[in-house]
Amino acid sequence: MPINNNTLSTLMTDPVRNFKFLVTFLPTSDWKDASKPAKMGFVSLSGLTVTTESIAYREGGYNTNVHQIPGQSAFSPITLSKGVMLGQSSNAKWMKRLFSVMTPSVTSGVGAGFRCNLDIQVLSHPNPQGSTGGTSAQAETPEDQHTSLRFKVYNAWISSLAYSNLDAGANTLMVEEMSLVHEGWDVSYATDYTLANTAKEIN
Repeated sequence: MPINNNTLSTLMTDPVRNFKFLVTFLPTSDWKDASKPAKMGFVSLSGLTVTTESIAYREGGYNTNVHQIPGQSAFSPITLSKGVMLGQSSNAKWMKRLFSVMTPSVTSGVGAGFRCNLDIQVLSHPNPQGSTGGTSAQAETPEDQHTSLRFKVYNAWISSLAYSNLDAGANTLMVEEMSLVHEGWDVSYATDYTLANTAKEIN
């Protein structure tokens, strides 16, 4: 049988996988617990989209075609979904900061911080440079793993929180879905699969 020596198929030529990611919430300075970032896992994350509107411009004497000038840029809301788990009520508490007048259980008070930045790591798979070598004896931490892409989302706040329907005839999990509006994101790419050249944190 002939041997296929395809030298073009390597880890560097494989597209980045989209199923291994970690989200870190970085509260801004007006939060009481701003020094405590929170790492969370989600089932899905969507909405990393940016569009720039065009402004049509016509000028007499040079009007054989319509000029297109860049206008304002807009970033789509980010939607995150995860299963409802006991003790993980941080998203509900975040939402309550926005309507404390109607919710007596809120303790943050008027003027409390409700914006934060997000650090979204797209982790490489399989982990090419983990210090534990990917063994099951030691669990790898995110710091041990190579990050292919890193998104930094700025000034995000929760605008929608929804729970899946309750149905006695169903056989599924209860899911929590939240939408975040924000003021833009930036992205950094890893240049190769070494930990020295992982996608850097964006300041």
